[in-house]
Amino acid sequence: MIELVPAEHDDVAFLSLSQRIVNGAIAALEIRDVFLVHVDSWFDHKWLGWWSRKDLRVPPFTPNRVRSEKNFIWDVDKSMWRSFGLPKPLHIRRPGRRSLAQSLDQFSRNGAFIWYSGNTATNTMGSLMFYLSGADGYAWYAALKRDGQWAVADEFQITRRELVSFEERGYRLELART
Repeated sequence: MIELVPAEHDDVAFLSLSQRIVNGAIAALEIRDVFLVHVDSWFDHKWLGWWSRKDLRVPPFTPNRVRSEKNFIWDVDKSMWRSFGLPKPLHIRRPGRRSLAQSLDQFSRNGAFIWYSGNTATNTMGSLMFYLSGADGYAWYAALKRDGQWAVADEFQITRRELVSFEERGYRLELART
């Protein structure tokens, strides 16, 4: 399981729900290379495919908004995820150069790129965005909201049913791990 580790002002319940969705999606899509980006605060659906719906590129979050960037690769021999440092950061400062945004294929030809929001303990809103390189524009965004408990509030380029399916699969993975 890939864990979403809390930072200051992160709601653990948001991270738990997001983690289930993320791990369920990774398992369902049989991904073996994952890039995980923790953004400082909520971001909206306008970041989804901001460059192009087909030619997915790293969204231009300014580096000071990025709390962490991690790369995980599935170790087939040990049946576990291994964390690796990024050879170069996904998010770099490019003043006035949005047209030079990095292609996902520069990092992985068949990898999942996932962004999730921080500061969820105070915001009561959270964001989760998933891009898949080498898959002709597979990308989606989910807005999560806390109203007593965390739940999907809105979705873009994915159905609520798919998100629930990913969450259920992620939950089963958690149970199998214990």
